[in-house]
Amino acid sequence: MKVEMKMPDLSTASSTVRVVGWLIKPGQAVQRGQPLLEVETDKARMEVEAFISGILSEILVPEDSDVEVGQVIGIIETQDEASPKTKPATADKRPIQEQTKPASAAPPVGTKPAGMFARNREKITQQMSEVKPPVAPTPLPETDIQWTAANRVVAQRMQESKQTIPHFYLQTSADAEAMIARRNAALGEKPVWDAFFVHAAGKALKQFRRMCASIRDGRLVAQELDAVGIAVDLEGDLYVVQISDPAIKTPEQISIEIRAQVQRLKAGDPEVRRIRSSNITISNLGAAGIESFTAIINPPESAILAAGKVSPVVAAVDGHIVIQNRISLTLSVDHRVVSGRYAADFLAKIVEELETV
Repeated sequence: MKVEMKMPDLSTASSTVRVVGWLIKPGQAVQRGQPLLEVETDKARMEVEAFISGILSEILVPEDSDVEVGQVIGIIETQDEASPKTKPATADKRPIQEQTKPASAAPPVGTKPAGMFARNREKITQQMSEVKPPVAPTPLPETDIQWTAANRVVAQRMQESKQTIPHFYLQTSADAEAMIARRNAALGEKPVWDAFFVHAAGKALKQFRRMCASIRDGRLVAQELDAVGIAVDLEGDLYVVQISDPAIKTPEQISIEIRAQVQRLKAGDPEVRRIRSSNITISNLGAAGIESFTAIINPPESAILAAGKVSPVVAAVDGHIVIQNRISLTLSVDHRVVSGRYAADFLAKIVEELETV
């Protein structure tokens, strides 16, 4: 009896598999569970086994071709009607003793899995037995990570800021050549970079007074002091030092004040460590090699300016391509206080002050 051999469902993502090669030829006898052909799925190569014993009489799908699940790939003739294309049987010329030897007993049931994909299951079982158990990660040494009172205060304020203030962000860059020239021309200690940002922001605030306001109890309230703050990271604790009346001071004077207040911070001066609000805060990570970033507003202020590192870039100046030192600036703004255009004009004024310092 002729039996159709169909492509089984190999549980792949695709219904199509590729025939890599046949392992037996037409006319050869096959046993149930014997691999007939090798196929390639979207996951791996597998062997397709015979589900019935007989003789492979016909191959319907050639090698290196695609077949669908359920497609007939070959014909197997069962043993009772099969006629193998082999030489006719001849008289057994072996000695009588050998002819009368009992046939080898069939392997005990359960010694080898039978049926479709039996060999694949054996291979998978063998591979799994060879897989080494995962090595447990080395535990990290127990360390006491300090969370200081200053850390807790900053964490609370920053959480409140992100949850209650609708931030929006504006990013631009400024030509840093004027600042570099002024720093190099300074006698004695060079001004710190923060001094230039404080000076520029202080002068810009004079023309954009709304940037000095904040939302308090549902009302728009102006800040009481003319001051700009600078974020200072001191051994993991974050503080803000305050520079008053920055618009009427030079960058060199502001730099001296910043250095003095940082020294007082290091000495543990409680007055400098006290939380005080300014009109805007400057956060500078250029010294850490950061090109640009966005900062979180320090409430009750309405904006914070983030400054990256000064880097040489290719720029177009007066129709010519030049290498120019520039700095990235990102302004985080409370959208309840000002509009995007107002904040953009304010940031443009800061850039103007930096480039003409």
